[in-house]
Amino acid sequence: NLIKAWYSTTIEKALLYGASVWGGALTKVQINRLHSIQRIFLLKFTRGYRTTSTNVLNVLSGIPPLHITAEAEYIKFQIWVRRSTDYNNIIDDVSLDYNMPIKNIPSNRKYVSLTPQIQDIDFEVYTDGSRIENETGFAVCTFKDNENINNFCFKLQQHNSVFQAELAAIQYAANWAASNNYKINIYTDSLSSIMALKSASSRSSFVISAKNDLSAVKGLVGLSWVKAHVGIQGNEWADEQAK
Repeated sequence: NLIKAWYSTTIEKALLYGASVWGGALTKVQINRLHSIQRIFLLKFTRGYRTTSTNVLNVLSGIPPLHITAEAEYIKFQIWVRRSTDYNNIIDDVSLDYNMPIKNIPSNRKYVSLTPQIQDIDFEVYTDGSRIENETGFAVCTFKDNENINNFCFKLQQHNSVFQAELAAIQYAANWAASNNYKINIYTDSLSSIMALKSASSRSSFVISAKNDLSAVKGLVGLSWVKAHVGIQGNEWADEQAK
């Protein structure tokens, strides 16, 4: 751990000095050079075999490749340079995702108990996310006695993925139920979202945030998966609204 801390605070900072300027224009030769330098330290951290690929060593150590870190520094600097008080909503309304260090995530935030369905509900809620031609959005559609009551539709930023949109839809539905003290069952066709929420090893800030909100509405919200495009009225309607 001491060596790892020394690497991240000294070696990596020295190697990536000025990356906010040059990190967005690396050549293949430069990337390979960074790989070669970083590999020496990764082997020490993981005690891996010399035949182990550098990419595998990155995964085992939890340290991203240097060229990706350099590019991230470049992108963050470009965002900062282009910031304006007139256009804060372009970036600030929907944050960029990032991986949280697993040791910094409290145990009660790693696990969330998902009840598929609860009884005596006020609404059935179908959620869906969509990304078409660089436009990402999601829809949260409420039903009562098979009748569509409300549709909440939102557009996200271009950098947001379908997975993030699906999670955002589930999270919005849970918070909507909490703010109105409704009991609801949420249905999503995103199996990846369900799996991410159930996983104790997920480090995504998006996933952790959704877990927090779902934990807070225990007893008010059920969450289960439904198959897409098989004629389920609510799911088909949410899919249409998300686009």
